[in-house]
Amino acid sequence: MDGRPSLVRELAHELRDALSPIRAAIDLLRLRNFDAEVSSRVAEKVDRGLDCALAAVDAFVAADHCENGTLSVAVAPASLHQIVEAARTALAPLFAGRSQRCEFAPSTPGVEAMADAAKSLQVIRAMLEQASAVAPPRSVIEVRVAVGDSGPEIRVRFSVETPDSVGEAWFESYRGRARGSRMALRTARQVMSLQGGSLDLNQHSPGAGELVAAFAPAGAAGVSERPGGARPARASEESPAATAPGPSPTRILIVEDSTEVRVIYREALAALGYTVTEAGNAEEALRTTLDAAPDVALIDIHLPGMNGYRLAQALKAQARSGMRLVMLSGMTLDDTTLRLSRNAGFDDCIDKAAGPKALHALLQAPRAAHAPAAIRP
Repeated sequence: MDGRPSLVRELAHELRDALSPIRAAIDLLRLRNFDAEVSSRVAEKVDRGLDCALAAVDAFVAADHCENGTLSVAVAPASLHQIVEAARTALAPLFAGRSQRCEFAPSTPGVEAMADAAKSLQVIRAMLEQASAVAPPRSVIEVRVAVGDSGPEIRVRFSVETPDSVGEAWFESYRGRARGSRMALRTARQVMSLQGGSLDLNQHSPGAGELVAAFAPAGAAGVSERPGGARPARASEESPAATAPGPSPTRILIVEDSTEVRVIYREALAALGYTVTEAGNAEEALRTTLDAAPDVALIDIHLPGMNGYRLAQALKAQARSGMRLVMLSGMTLDDTTLRLSRNAGFDDCIDKAAGPKALHALLQAPRAAHAPAAIRP
């Protein structure tokens, strides 16, 4: 590979740039207390739609990594019940739209497994999405968490509306993926393999099917050193060591060449109580820091002229001690992006589509002691 972004990653970048001001506008709508009932309902619907769009973007990027052999996982002990509950909550509108119910079957309590929690959540979402797509309306999708013969497992059982729609074709390349999966089950199966587990399809009868994700038991030796993509967990994906929170920063510099993004972030952050200054390029940012003395610099990477990585290096070299550098990324926050941000001197990374309230939450939380935090929608 030559290091250039793939078509899918370029598409993700463009979509995130387009969606970012929409998310920020929703934050502003809420912060300014436009509290009419209709406005609130509209905001919730748009917010939910954005979540779905961004989930689709992340799914395509994960599938691209799968096809290129660059998919990686960070395994640690994780609660399977928590992962399933998060997936069920996220997909509640999908089930409601088809008048379906997703219910826990009697399960073994407190089951833990060695898993990358974030990617395992995508796996379970893909399983549930596929079950919903092939099950008839008003049916029940059953989820069971248990310890099977080979270890911890999650079973998704469903009835089938069209029997010939079920089969191993679900695990084919994402370019021909089956109906209903935002993340191809091929990618989900690869994630499970990298975690030391498996993902299989059982067909009990022509009218019923079952997807089974089998995990390595918590504490299993050697799983995190498996070849083919396993890596140590990032601080943002585990319980990070944290320093005590300092005084809340009040001055933020936004460095962003898009006027639309810059203005909506400025208004939302001002509504949250921050003093905000702006710069449209790196050279302007370097001048502004001397006068405004910001506590935090929020920096876009794709700036004209000097890019955000070089600007971060320059600010680290000249700025007063303690200024916090936050990368505002339109690219997927994958391992490569986080490594480049860390090498450039960024303290944290925020997905552009996460919105101003995500930045506010980051700044109010204790700072991670080591690796940059990565904030996604």
